[in-house]
Amino acid sequence: MTAQVYLTGRRLALGASVTSAHWIGDQVLYALADGSVRVVGASEDARSIGVHDGVILSAALHPDGKRLLTGGDDGKLNVVSLSGEVETLASVRKWVDQVVASPASGVIVAGVGKEAIVFVGGKEAHRFSHPSSIGGLALDAKGRRLAASHYNGVTLRYVLAADDKGVGLKWAGSHLGVTLSPGADYVVTAMQENALHGWRLPEKIDLRMDGYPAKTRSFSWDKRGRWLATSGANAAIVWPFVGKLGPQGKPPLQPGERESFVTCVAFHPSEEALAIGYADGAAMLVGFADETGAELVDPGEGAVTALAWSANGKLIAIGDEAGRGAIVALG
Repeated sequence: MTAQVYLTGRRLALGASVTSAHWIGDQVLYALADGSVRVVGASEDARSIGVHDGVILSAALHPDGKRLLTGGDDGKLNVVSLSGEVETLASVRKWVDQVVASPASGVIVAGVGKEAIVFVGGKEAHRFSHPSSIGGLALDAKGRRLAASHYNGVTLRYVLAADDKGVGLKWAGSHLGVTLSPGADYVVTAMQENALHGWRLPEKIDLRMDGYPAKTRSFSWDKRGRWLATSGANAAIVWPFVGKLGPQGKPPLQPGERESFVTCVAFHPSEEALAIGYADGAAMLVGFADETGAELVDPGEGAVTALAWSANGKLIAIGDEAGRGAIVALG
């Protein structure tokens, strides 16, 4: 089978490990481990923008949708424009491990050590402190509720309320990444011990999802919030979130099975299709209803670390830890 990149796509030599990828219009911005951002148009050569003195640890689209937010191990939270302008929003003494933002509320939140720093209107508004280092941050679809994972659970707060003491979701252990379902009915975290833990809100009903051979480092919800795709096995593990107890007592779907482990997942923004990236550098697209598959890129030298759909779902950007990128057009 010929990989789709050779038919309707293009290869990219990015020169450094990819930490994430983001679309602004018809251009994709790759955040890289060498501290730069590569800007690539559908048919243009890549442009490099120097952004950080060190690794870009986190990135998210700015609420205005026209710029990119980046957090680095140089302690800076920067804003990058397509024209190459770099503005420092904050400079702190610790790594900026997480950054999330919402176009709905205009809020930006950076995770720095134990603190979630909230920015409104481009300025720091307040900070939320947590009992241990933050493992992950997530905002709901309205950009009003913030979930921060940490040791022994998750803290939920209304992000614009500086005096919000938080609602605790408790479960023993180290909680890493966190995600909120589109309707904010569920909170799910990746655990240190190759499992997921979740809570149904507002009842705080515990949900346990285990059996993974490796840690989950990538989440993706489908457009309706009925399915959560995850990495950490040699197929995408896709949990059903329907009914009163979501995935509890229900087996997951396992599309895209290969010998190599799944490292990255991304649901199509409007169709029932899932992009899956693997540890061997390959990526494929699986039709969710019938599990038909098409190879997007063939194996390379490094694990897939980024999958990003354009807003219209016609293009997908792929990046890996060996510095290989690709843009593939799909019908």
